[in-house]
Amino acid sequence: MPIQGLRFQVVVTMISILVCGALIWNVGNAGRWSQAAASPRASNAPKEIQAPPLPPGNPNAQEPATPPAAPPPPVDSTLVYKVKGEGNLVALTLDDGPWPEWTDKALSLLARHDVKATFCMVGQQAKDHPDLVRKVVAAGHGLCNHTMTHDINLKKRSPDEMRGQMQQTLEWIHKASPGTPVRWFRAPGGNWSDEVRQTAASLGMGSLHWTVDTNDWQKPGLAKMLENVHGQLGPRGVILCHDGGGERSQTIAMLERIIPELKAAGYTFVIP
Repeated sequence: MPIQGLRFQVVVTMISILVCGALIWNVGNAGRWSQAAASPRASNAPKEIQAPPLPPGNPNAQEPATPPAAPPPPVDSTLVYKVKGEGNLVALTLDDGPWPEWTDKALSLLARHDVKATFCMVGQQAKDHPDLVRKVVAAGHGLCNHTMTHDINLKKRSPDEMRGQMQQTLEWIHKASPGTPVRWFRAPGGNWSDEVRQTAASLGMGSLHWTVDTNDWQKPGLAKMLENVHGQLGPRGVILCHDGGGERSQTIAMLERIIPELKAAGYTFVIP
């Protein structure tokens, strides 16, 4: 072989070796670069493609619903004649108000003798005299529903009419004194029926009657009213009299006498 051909052969071989070496080096490093490219550090990732951190908990979870309020305890529809407790307890109740002049006089008298009473209010009167409703409540007395119009024939009314008489009264009392409890209902004239009592109970009110009728609405005179109280009253009794429905000077005079007398006899005045 001529020398020139031999040299050419050597050059071609060396070039082939260099090319092969370069290819082998590139293949060996290609894996490292592709791995790094596939798993870049989070800190080196572009800011705009980094996902924001998730808030604690489930971001799609809804706020739990507020549990419904517990229903009020059922009210007994049994007709109540006497107050609960032991000993010589007595409850004083005043019907048909609030009434201008006479409710104020009754409140002043009760405050002087440190006695709490229950005022059985007519809804129309509460509507017309909300200031007197608030005075009764502010003095710490109890409230009783006595129908919207003092309906003597309540037990003969339809269920809707019966309920309306009670419900409207509650609404006017609560409009005058929001949130004030009205724990009792009294049927005008004491004309009760099962349906009257059950309707009152469905509105959260017990049915309150009496054991002593002073008969003051007929204005029989002081002596007769005192006789009625002493003749009918026993332990845990409920006295019926009136601060509304008309002129009540005889009632005020009777209360001025009977309250000190009953206290001296060992009676304690309570709210049913």
